[in-house]
Amino acid sequence: MTKKPTFKELEQKIKKLEKKVEMFSETDKVLAESEMKCRLLLTNLPSIVYRGFKDWSVEFTDNKVEALMGYSREEFNSKKLKWSDLILKEDIESARASFIRALKTHDSYAREYRVKTREGETLWIQDRGQIAYDKKGDVKYITGTFFDVSDQRKVEEALKKRSEQLIQARKLASLGILTSGVAHELNNPLNNISTSIQIVLEELEEDNIEFKRNKLLEAEKQVERARDIVKALLEFSRYKSLSFKRVQFINLVEKAISFIKREFPPEIRIHMNVPEDIEVNLDPQRIIQVLINLILNGVQAMTGGGVLTIKAWEGMEDDAKMLYFQVQDTGYGISKQDIDKIFDPFFTTKDVGRGSGLGLSISHSIIEQHKGRIDIESIPGEKTKFTVILPSKEH
Repeated sequence: MTKKPTFKELEQKIKKLEKKVEMFSETDKVLAESEMKCRLLLTNLPSIVYRGFKDWSVEFTDNKVEALMGYSREEFNSKKLKWSDLILKEDIESARASFIRALKTHDSYAREYRVKTREGETLWIQDRGQIAYDKKGDVKYITGTFFDVSDQRKVEEALKKRSEQLIQARKLASLGILTSGVAHELNNPLNNISTSIQIVLEELEEDNIEFKRNKLLEAEKQVERARDIVKALLEFSRYKSLSFKRVQFINLVEKAISFIKREFPPEIRIHMNVPEDIEVNLDPQRIIQVLINLILNGVQAMTGGGVLTIKAWEGMEDDAKMLYFQVQDTGYGISKQDIDKIFDPFFTTKDVGRGSGLGLSISHSIIEQHKGRIDIESIPGEKTKFTVILPSKEH
């Protein structure tokens, strides 16, 4: 038979229970205060904290998302609306790619893309997140933060525009400084034209038709040369926006060669190694112009014949796909004191009449507009190699 507890024992048990209740109440109070502090902190953070899932649905911790996007927290949390529904179509692939990279490396991700608000406004969002996995290694959820960086982007665009204006201003300023160079370049063909015409005028009464024809043909050739100099000057001073297209790079190389094939002496051989499957996003006309300039430079450098090598390949730089292409000649090369000036306007190592000295300056400008770079290596008496590196996609 179980012994009934005495009144004193019951009283002691009640006191113990009261202490536990008091302890739990204190714990609840601490938890409530902690929760309040967390909510206050989340509310005052400039970022929007979220928990996301693999299907692009998201749950938000506070109502700041409604102030930013115009959609309520409940619309997202109930999964009636997915975050991917708001991302612009042009940006969805790059946003997805950054998530896939994070999955492969089990690392965090950071990405920027544009979204449409309920009112139709476009915002730039910076999204940083960390993926959580279950015991099987599957994605459990993603925790992260959103930042509205639209104002920062506007400042960047304004600075970019200002930078382009400054570059254009520097170009015009350099044209003013190099006026003497222009005068010298144009004076040579004009003097030749004047001399040829004077000789023809003096020989008008003579019957030597062939002699006169040759002088007029020479004058016509010099007019064409002067026209090319003026055209190059206009090209150098004029800013042109790029028109990007997805193209097979080998088609651009073949087209560039077809334009200038008549300039190739028979003793020069062309070796081309350009894969047919290389596709890139660039301005075709402008890159053809670069190819023509580089190829002509190589051909004109091989006065005694030689081999012109054109090759292309794809590679990666900082997780970005890049196009590499090279034009290499076996000509007389460039001296060390000249190589640093090779992209300067009107600088040339060619004989008079074989170039305006603007081709490489224009090519350098075109490559910079494509967010790429152009490198040069040269060994005097042996070879010169130009290497162009371009992003495969438009940025």
